[in-house]
Amino acid sequence: MGYSLKQSDDGETKYKARFVAAGFNQIKNKDYLELYSPVVNIESFRLLIALAFKFNLMVRFFDVKTAYLYSDIEETVYMLPPPGFERLVGDEKVCKLKRSIYGLPQSGRNWYMKIKSELEKFGLTQLASDNCVFIKSDGQNMLLLCMYVDDLAIFCNNDETYQDIVNNIKSVFEVNENKTSKFLGMEIVKHKIGISLSQSEYIESLLVKYNLDECKSVKTPIVKGEDKSFPPTNELIDITMYQELIGELLYLANRTRPDISFVTCYLSQFNHKPEKDITFRLKEFY
Repeated sequence: MGYSLKQSDDGETKYKARFVAAGFNQIKNKDYLELYSPVVNIESFRLLIALAFKFNLMVRFFDVKTAYLYSDIEETVYMLPPPGFERLVGDEKVCKLKRSIYGLPQSGRNWYMKIKSELEKFGLTQLASDNCVFIKSDGQNMLLLCMYVDDLAIFCNNDETYQDIVNNIKSVFEVNENKTSKFLGMEIVKHKIGISLSQSEYIESLLVKYNLDECKSVKTPIVKGEDKSFPPTNELIDITMYQELIGELLYLANRTRPDISFVTCYLSQFNHKPEKDITFRLKEFY
C-alpha cells in the first residue's frame, strides 16, 4: 500500500492511498510482453492550442480517476493481499488479478489500449501523425482530443458535439473536469491576440530549490560572445547536480521557453566535465 498527500490545482489537500503490485518481480517476455504506451507529443499539443485560437475552439481539461484499473489484463498475475486482508481470507490466500493495477509494467499499455478502443467506439479517429490525438468532424462541427496517460484535453467548436463526447466518456470512466486552465503543468491563458503557455509555478519552484528566489533577473540568457569565454579552471563540481540543472532547463525549453534553447544546448556540452565557473553562469541563467 502506498499513502500520500496530494495538492490539487485549486490548493485543496487530498489524502490518498493506493494498492500497488510489486511489478519489479516480473520478468519480460515471461510475465508480460508489450510495454510501450504513447503520450501526446508536446509539438502536437502546441499545434492544438494554436488551432483553438484560430478557430475559436472551446478548450477543456479532464483527468480520469484510477485510470489503470479500467483495463483488462491478458496475463495471469497473482499477488499478496493488502495488509489486514488476511484477517478475512487467512494467511494462505493470494489474489488473482482480473484487471490491471498500478505497479505492473504492462498496466500503462493496457490503459492506453482501453481508452483508444473506447474513443474509437465514440466515433473518433486516431491521427496518423500522433497516436494520442483523435478527431471527430462532419465538415462543420469539429472535436479534437489529446491525451497524456490519464490527462485529457478536448478542443471543440460545437457545444452539442462536445457534450455528447463528454457524456460518452463519463458513461465508461469516472472523470474530473479541471477547474483551472492547466495541462501537464503548463498554465494556459487566452488573450485577445493569442493563447499563452507558461510554467511560472515550475520556474518558481526551481528558484526556491536552488536558493535563487531573490536573485535579480537578466534581460537575455547570455551576452553576445559569452559562449566563447569559458577558459578552463580545473575547479570541477558535482556532475550530478550540473546535469540535473541542465535537464530542468531542457524541460522548460522544450515546452514553453524556446528562447533559452540555444544557451541550454550550449551549456549541456559541459555535462561530462562541469567546472565551477560554468556552473555559476548556469545558475545565473536561472
